[in-house]
Amino acid sequence: MTEPLIKTRYQNLTPRRIVVSMIMNAAINTAIALLLTAIGFGRGFPSNLIISQCIGFSIYGANMAVIPLFRRTRRPATQVSLIVAAVFVGAVTGSVLGSLAVGMGPAALLGERLPLFTQIMLLGVLFGLLVSYVFISLEKINEERLQRIETEKAAMEAELRLVQSQMEPHFLFNTLANVRSLIDADPTRAGVMLETFVAFLRTTLRTGRERTVRLSQEMEVVKSYLDLIVMRMGDRLRYSLDLPDDLRDVQIPPLLIQPLVENAVKHGLEKSLAGGEVAVSCLREGERVRIIVADSGTGMAEQGSGGGMGLENVRKRLGLLYGDKGRLVVEENRPSGVKATVEIPHGG
Repeated sequence: MTEPLIKTRYQNLTPRRIVVSMIMNAAINTAIALLLTAIGFGRGFPSNLIISQCIGFSIYGANMAVIPLFRRTRRPATQVSLIVAAVFVGAVTGSVLGSLAVGMGPAALLGERLPLFTQIMLLGVLFGLLVSYVFISLEKINEERLQRIETEKAAMEAELRLVQSQMEPHFLFNTLANVRSLIDADPTRAGVMLETFVAFLRTTLRTGRERTVRLSQEMEVVKSYLDLIVMRMGDRLRYSLDLPDDLRDVQIPPLLIQPLVENAVKHGLEKSLAGGEVAVSCLREGERVRIIVADSGTGMAEQGSGGGMGLENVRKRLGLLYGDKGRLVVEENRPSGVKATVEIPHGG
């Protein structure tokens, strides 16, 4: 028995867990009474039930009483000794209380009925140790399961951070290159673009390191990014953002939509002399939220079948966070361009 097990068993006690454990204790006590009655022990089921409940709850109370000692020791041998002592004290106390409750007075306890009382006490100790062992084994299994879940969660979050760190330089360096090219071509517009870039960085850095952000925050990042691109492409780029009020607080991974928008601009609109439009819309369908990034650019024939680092990272993050409940679908947009649709469960 290890320290994490003791912590799980005793330090995380809640009213709900106490009630559940008491109900389980009562059920086990009843089962023991039925078993003893079936083998012909004692004075019948009512008597066995009373004695069994007294012993069981006395052992339960004794275990609860040693919680402070468990919290102060880390030695497994000491912890086991405390369990044995608690079971013994509880069994003796419960045997006396149960025997008195069914009418076995002092004379019976200390006189001719001593062998029966001794049997009751020994059975109480035996069943108490057995039940304690079962509970400890179950708690150990539960602790190992929790540790495995925590390990898997930590690994998933580490992988998410790695994927996210791969995405951030991707669009930041592209934007910096755009700023630099504009500075060389038009210093006046460069100053305005730098101010827009600062606003973009402020918005991005505020949300980029969070595990999840509000959908409204992600749309702010998208707007800042598109404002930067508009300054470079001019009238060749038009965009629209549609976010209903009831979806503003939906939680999504940060920097999830922006790579899709960048992909639409870079592979769909920049290649077109006429440019085009990027439309980002959010809607709810039942228990799912759909985020659609559609462009009117060159289409999948020119852009490819939806591959690339940016889209692959989006798919990977969706899989890590939502499993098969989250997906990215890339398809032709009508009459022209590409439509990328992110689907996630409402409420995360």
